[in-house]
Amino acid sequence: MAGSALRRLNYDQPMTPLAIWANTLAKTSIVVALLALAASHARGGVAGFVAVLTLSPTRAPSPGLGLFLFVTALVIAAAAALLALAALVAIWRDGRRGARHVIAVFLLLTLFIPYPAWLIHSAGAPPFLADISTDYEDPPAFSADAAVAGARGWVPKPLDAGRAQEQVDAYPDAKPILLDLETDEAFNAARDAATHMGWTVLDEIRPGGAARPEGRIEALTYSLALHIPIAVSIRIKPAADQTRVDMRVVMRYAPNDLGAGASLIGKLTEALEDKDSED
Repeated sequence: MAGSALRRLNYDQPMTPLAIWANTLAKTSIVVALLALAASHARGGVAGFVAVLTLSPTRAPSPGLGLFLFVTALVIAAAAALLALAALVAIWRDGRRGARHVIAVFLLLTLFIPYPAWLIHSAGAPPFLADISTDYEDPPAFSADAAVAGARGWVPKPLDAGRAQEQVDAYPDAKPILLDLETDEAFNAARDAATHMGWTVLDEIRPGGAARPEGRIEALTYSLALHIPIAVSIRIKPAADQTRVDMRVVMRYAPNDLGAGASLIGKLTEALEDKDSED
């Protein structure tokens, strides 16, 4: 009887509203995160529908929409966690009900762990750099042509040369690529590699001999999860008896590319060195 009375007393205690709000916010954060992924990868009619909903001036969603929604989801998730902790205090202090709601909140929020954990595992703790280059003194340029800039979607700011040492410390392998290929061969190899990796080539200038010894390729690619635009400029030029390839990578919106730029430089380097070794 004592046990039955204790259970009845516990049941009669009111539910703490903090637990209910925390649970609601946790569910909302998951929904917003899923919307972020959906908006980032929307295509065709779905993209047009998302564009209309978000009042985009074009028929495509804003390329930053996914990132904005995901950051919003993280903010909502943080608020849910704080409310859940406050609910625990109320449950402990006043004996109110709501423990199941609090447990559900933390179980839901664990769904946010895999993506950041993968980023930390793959990128470590990179510096806040979203613009890196294999040549900080004379970085490859991006086209100022209106059509190319329009296709790219924005004009990257000048590279901050004062942050060169940060890049060297974080990405010591992001160096110029020296090849034993002719300049034309190196240009073709770089373009083939960019196409093979799924980059969209926006502009290209082939090396033109003594009159125009340098070649340039400009491309656009995207981050895997949130489809954030990444601009790539590749410069190919003669260097003594070799050909030098330099690359600049700029991620839009994010202040930290989480190692994406260095990864792209590494992929191009590997592709060109494999081509060089074949010849």
